[in-house]
Amino acid sequence: MFSVLHISDLHRSARQPISNDELISALVRDRDRYVAEDPVVPAPDAIIISGDVIQGVPLGTPDAQARLAEQYEEAEGFLDELTNRMLGGDRSRVVIVPGNHDIDWVTSRSAMELVGVEGAPADVLDALTQEGSKFRWSWKTRELYSIANDDLYKSRMDAFWGFVESFYSGVDGLLRVEPRSDANLFTLDGGRIGVAAFNSCDGNDCFAFHGAIPRSVVARAHLDLVGERTPFDLLLAVWHHSIEGPPYATDYMDVDIVRGMLGRGFRLGLYGHQHRAQATVQQVYLPGEEVMAVVSAGSLCAGNAALPPGVHRQYNVIEIADDYRSARVHVREMVVANLFGRAHLNNWGGRSFAELRWTATTNEVGRAVDTGAARVIATVDEAEAAFQAKEYGRTIGLLLEDRERLPEYGRQLLLHAAVEESNWALVVECATPPQTIEELVHLTNALAQRGDFERAREALSTHAGHLGLSAPQQEELATQIAGEEALRR
Repeated sequence: MFSVLHISDLHRSARQPISNDELISALVRDRDRYVAEDPVVPAPDAIIISGDVIQGVPLGTPDAQARLAEQYEEAEGFLDELTNRMLGGDRSRVVIVPGNHDIDWVTSRSAMELVGVEGAPADVLDALTQEGSKFRWSWKTRELYSIANDDLYKSRMDAFWGFVESFYSGVDGLLRVEPRSDANLFTLDGGRIGVAAFNSCDGNDCFAFHGAIPRSVVARAHLDLVGERTPFDLLLAVWHHSIEGPPYATDYMDVDIVRGMLGRGFRLGLYGHQHRAQATVQQVYLPGEEVMAVVSAGSLCAGNAALPPGVHRQYNVIEIADDYRSARVHVREMVVANLFGRAHLNNWGGRSFAELRWTATTNEVGRAVDTGAARVIATVDEAEAAFQAKEYGRTIGLLLEDRERLPEYGRQLLLHAAVEESNWALVVECATPPQTIEELVHLTNALAQRGDFERAREALSTHAGHLGLSAPQQEELATQIAGEEALRR
């Protein structure tokens, strides 16, 4: 199982604050408990934060930039220690996306100007609801605004991106993490899971609360992930905004965006925003049925006023099965003395976990893609290039991971690299039992090099006949074994 610690909505409540030390202590203590529970919940192999890293500041806040910097400093301190304690400090296994609380409202408002009656469009409602509209409506003041300074408006998330740049500074093993990107890309689980970390705050600001990811961004992320040399066993998407809500709500994202991910092969989606755990599936028919699991995490730090009725602070631990076609979602809940424990969810039949399955990714003719086989082929291609460049150690490292599934050529490549590296133990493993005369030659030589002369002679006598080794060849090998033995005396 590959285990993901899924947390969201870290924004601290001013009325019910919780310190970094309290949070870290509660999460570490809960991990110590759940790894011994029934069912066992595995310790995390990765951490995913699905947005709202800070609380943010309201309009009219003096020294807004300084207040934002303080909040991000606190958030980075929390994630730094959490990563150290959960992942041994490996920040390449931490995925972060922004949420609506990460938008600087003061900056976004400064980029707008009030629109008078004479400057208002003829159809205000139509202008407000057009995709990419520059018009905004303030329900509080009942005034119409327009984005007048595009560059300033685009900088409304600079504090968040500065935090991201600081957090990942100097980190190796990142696929593509760039500040201000609409979709950063990560790999997890030794390259078997490809992650698209989406910014779902397109057009979101102090007056517009909807979630959105441009469809072109989803398409580009898909192309960049499937363009990787080694295919992924699972494509995972992360964003912030919820995909369902009441009819008159404006702060959720169009579920059709998620269906677009599903149709492109994403099979697990993680989000937050709604402050409660939820696990559902989405389906499309293209033309056969395709299924994607979609999981929401509750808020880690929100106060009671920001939580749905009857819901406490929560987070998830998600076990991804070894076949990458199912997951178990465990929900942990803070109930007593700021400590987490197993949740009991009415909508999950009183259980603390839910089982989810999704369909395998299909190819152009509708057949399930054997990503494992495709990975092996890609690995052998990469190993062949390394061998030709005389990088024998790297060749061995690439092939050993998928050794059990190597085709015959891959097995031979591993054997030859081991010979070049004088890795006699690996040569013996690769050539036992020998399938060809060449393998028998390498096997007897490797055994002799290791000083195991008796076994070398036994291998020669056992396999020479059925492999068709001629008498002169057999005599020559026997002489070589004897010569090596004499040198060792």
